[in-house]
Order: sequence, then C-alpha cells, then structure tokens
Amino acid sequence: MTKGGLAEDILTSQLLKENKNEKLKRLFRRSLTFVVIVLLGALIYLSIAKVYPFNWTTVLRYRRLFITGILVTLKLSAASMGISLGLGLVFAVMRTSKMELLNEIASLYVWVFRNMPLLVVILLTYYGVGNILDLSRFWAAVFALSAFEGAYMTEIIRSGIEAVDSGEIEAARSLGMSDFQIFSSIVFLQAIRISLPPLIGQMISLVKDSSLASVIALNELTMIGRQVGTSSFATFESYITVAVIYLLMTSVLSYLGRFLERRLMLP
Repeated sequence: MTKGGLAEDILTSQLLKENKNEKLKRLFRRSLTFVVIVLLGALIYLSIAKVYPFNWTTVLRYRRLFITGILVTLKLSAASMGISLGLGLVFAVMRTSKMELLNEIASLYVWVFRNMPLLVVILLTYYGVGNILDLSRFWAAVFALSAFEGAYMTEIIRSGIEAVDSGEIEAARSLGMSDFQIFSSIVFLQAIRISLPPLIGQMISLVKDSSLASVIALNELTMIGRQVGTSSFATFESYITVAVIYLLMTSVLSYLGRFLERRLMLP
C-alpha cells in the first residue's frame, strides 16, 4: 500500500470515529433531556395530585368519544392542508405574476386573511357563508381553516419562488423553453424544496388551530375534551389527555417533515 493510500485510510477512519462520537454525544444529550423532562413532569404531577384527586378511569370510560374526536380532527386537518396548499400555490403564482391585476387580487387575499383572527374567520364562515350555502359544521371549518392558512402558505411559497436562482431561469430562456416549462421543470420543484421547512411548520400550526372549530360545536378533539370534562367533572384529566394527543399528532408531523426535508434536500 502506498503512503498516500495509507494516509487516506487513516483520515477516513478518524472521520468515521469522530462521526460515531458525535452521534453518541447527540444521543446522550437527547436521552438526558428526555429524563429531565420526565422527572420534571412527574414532580409537577405529584405536586398537583396532593390537592387534586386524579381519576384516569374517566378517560378510559370515554375512550370511544376521544377516538371519534381524533378521527374528526385528522380528517379536518387533512382536508384543510390539501385545500390550503392548493390555494397557497395558486395565489403564490399570482403574487409573482407580471400581470398587475392577478398580483393585486392575490395581495388582497393575503392582506385580508393574515390580518383577521382565525376565530372570527370560522364564525363568519359558519354563520355567514355557511347559512347561505347550507354548509355543515365540518365543511365550514375546513373552508375557514383553508382560507386562513392558505394566506400564510401563499407567502411561504412566494418567497420560495423568488429564492430560485435567476441565472437558471435566464439559462432556460436562452435554450428556448417557454414560461410554463421553466416554471414546471425548474422553478416549482426548487421552490417547494426551499419552502418545505416553513410549510411543515405551518401545517403543524394548522393542526393546532383546528381546535378552534370547537366554537361551532364541531365534534373534534377539543370539543370532545370539553364535553367529557363537563359531564364527568374530570376536567383536568380530560384536557391533559387532549394536550397529549395534540402533542403526539404534531410530533409525528414534525418528524415526517424532517424526513421529507432530508429526502428532498437540494444538493
């Protein structure tokens, strides 16, 4: 073996060892953080248990209702994500359009929904538009969430589109590609990759914001938690259960987002 090859093998071995040590350190830090959080949570729980008699059998007794609430929340969130993502893409293209009318319409949409509370949007949709179009509680909540979150997704995708290197667009034009070909083949894919982290964050916010649909008596998770707490007087247990379920759902979505980020990461 040559000296150069030996040195390269030694360097590779050192890099692998450093990576292994870094992974072990990261695993230790995460394990330590988890243990500290569990111990802190247990301490808080025991302190509260001294003055509040927890009764977790109530949660088990109403488990079918909680499962129903989870399913409604998942369907509401999934439908709203799909529609809001579509709205975000359409209005982002309009926001970056050279046609002034399209740009103004998209800007007005973003301005209206980014400056209104989601609670007001839900109430206006259900008691206003919902009465005119005879919308059910579920679809009124879907349309309200979609319109509200779509405004934020519009700005996220717009920033992704504008972040694409203009040199690539000019090079594509010099090759004779049409605007549609440039957008579909070059701009769109890169914009989605660039926008993915904030889009995932916005989708997590959407799942949490879906709890506001309880104001129109939709039987999603938060509404079920309120009903169980009111009927059983186990309000604390009910809302703790709701909080843990939301935490699990958003954590799964967060990890899925990280997986997609790694897979679709730009070279």
